[in-house]
Amino acid sequence: MFSYQSQKVSDHITRVIDPAGVSLYLVEGRERAALLDTGVGFQGLQKAVEALTKLSVFVILTHLHPDHAGGAAEFEQVYLHPADLALKENASMDTRLGYCHARMREGPKPTAEDLLPFDNNQAFEGLSDGQSFELGGITLEIIHVPGHTPGSCCVLIPEERAILFGDACNANTLVFDIPVSRYRKGLEHLAESAHRFDTVLYSHGLSATGPNSLEDNLELCARILAGTDDKIPEEFMGRAVLRAAAAVYPGCRVDGKFGNIVYTEEVRN
Repeated sequence: MFSYQSQKVSDHITRVIDPAGVSLYLVEGRERAALLDTGVGFQGLQKAVEALTKLSVFVILTHLHPDHAGGAAEFEQVYLHPADLALKENASMDTRLGYCHARMREGPKPTAEDLLPFDNNQAFEGLSDGQSFELGGITLEIIHVPGHTPGSCCVLIPEERAILFGDACNANTLVFDIPVSRYRKGLEHLAESAHRFDTVLYSHGLSATGPNSLEDNLELCARILAGTDDKIPEEFMGRAVLRAAAAVYPGCRVDGKFGNIVYTEEVRN
């Protein structure tokens, strides 16, 4: 009933869209391939990937939230920053089904039979800032940007002048448990590589690519810390939060810019 879609971003990068609209990215070199994130974990992910490449595939998770790591159990070699290991419990079946039902507003709703079980005992291989993976003519470089989660990472593909931000920096960046000051340092670290990419890949949204949200979010961090942001009160999953810049809806800032931050009062420091 539910199937994955795919589209070429470049000769080496394929966007894979899961039924809940989450984007994963298959990056192929001459010798092997890497799947960046695994989505919510609908059945058939591995088969969908195998239909796109004949190369051996390993997985890199940008972070351990259920909409990015839900399908990890189908793969033997999965890399994750160890700072996110404590988030395993968040990938429960109920959490992932709730995510799907909230976003799949039309048509049939998935049940537990449609999703892969999440293996809480799965052993992840460590991921660290500066780590690189050679795929054969294509390189993946890891940039650790804590903020959305403690272990959030971006994946730079220098030969393509492209980068996957994951949820570390986007139009609706959620920063709930890490101080904004620490998040800003992570963005400043990411900015050190800004001259190495032109294309930004996103995990959410109708398009694979979008405007570079890095400068917008750096500016918003400064405004939050100075107390001069818009502080728009909202609610997220029963939690009181603040949106740093006014938007008509997430991803559409009224001032025409793109990046945005949603945070809790507790992390405003």
